[in-house]
Amino acid sequence: MKIISSIALDGRSAGSWYAVEIAHRLQARGHDILFIPRPKGSTIAMAREAGLTVIDDLDLDERSPRQIYRNLRRLTGLVRQYRPDAVLAHWGEDHALWGLAKSVSRPRPALIRVRVLDPKPPKRHPLSRWLHRSATDMIVTSNQRLAAAYRTRLKIPPDRLQIIPAGIEPSAWSGERVTEDHLRKLGIPAGCSVVVLLARFSPVKGHRVMLSAIPHIRRQHPDAHFLWLGFPSEYRADMFQRWFVEGNLADHITVVETMIPDLYAVLSQCAIGVVASIGSESVSRSFLEYMLCGIPVVATDVGGVPDMMRQGEFGRLIPPDNAKALAEAISFLLDKPALRVELGKNARAHVLQHATWDQRVDQWEDLLDRTVSRVRGATVLRGSPQ
Repeated sequence: MKIISSIALDGRSAGSWYAVEIAHRLQARGHDILFIPRPKGSTIAMAREAGLTVIDDLDLDERSPRQIYRNLRRLTGLVRQYRPDAVLAHWGEDHALWGLAKSVSRPRPALIRVRVLDPKPPKRHPLSRWLHRSATDMIVTSNQRLAAAYRTRLKIPPDRLQIIPAGIEPSAWSGERVTEDHLRKLGIPAGCSVVVLLARFSPVKGHRVMLSAIPHIRRQHPDAHFLWLGFPSEYRADMFQRWFVEGNLADHITVVETMIPDLYAVLSQCAIGVVASIGSESVSRSFLEYMLCGIPVVATDVGGVPDMMRQGEFGRLIPPDNAKALAEAISFLLDKPALRVELGKNARAHVLQHATWDQRVDQWEDLLDRTVSRVRGATVLRGSPQ
């Protein structure tokens, strides 16, 4: 099948990661993929690293009327030249342009809107209604909350709406016991119970809430140590260090401002993984990574987290932006080492059985077959370029 995937979004976001992963894995199944990221930045770098065929001179995020017109002409030309069976539009600007391009193209590809990053519900103005209900053939969301918003706000019928979350690669972590002390390599003192927050350094990820919770946790668990892993965004590591000094917590929190090569080994040696977000988390990649590494999770009730969290089976689900609830949930698990082991085993078993990338790509291939067949009126063979 021929597929164009476009995402007019840059940055190390869950949306970019999901778009590249799905395109790369569909290509590995034999599909012909053409990927359209923004011309510069980390998304195009990830796409090239994944071996995708990239169009590197088309920025669908341009907002001027002249550039929008040029982009529209470019997209209609791509449809004529490439003759895709389906277009995956991962961002709002992409979606609007592809909806217009499809309406004036022959043959018309199936247009699939993919919503895995922006947690905001769809707008209900007339253009949005036309775009979603008339120009779009299928809507894919990553979680129940977004799917419910499309059902209630835009009256999208069930046969044109599907939930396909992100997956995890089982081979990334074997589950074997680690002999090397990876936490000590990061400068974390021996004998600590390590609570890890894996998230980009952004206000929406709840770092300030976590900071407020730490003094309460340490009153009950003075041996607890806190590890913050992530990429700089609105915050940087030096900003965090000033917070720690002001709160007299500098000796109890370690910040690593880049992704480490032995990430899964480090996570597996932590006591608890935390998702402290006050919003976002449509995908929650870190949640999946904690689960693969067999550690329990304390996570806020935002985005797609409730879809993954089974209260009492994998960890604790708490309200967002609530330092007291966060501290209590972490302290509860720190008090119960045997329970943490049980919850971690449950989490790992669940992702291996129900949330692998192979399973997600199976879902995608089934969805593509059904959608393209409905649009074209004929069966399209999986993995067979048309």
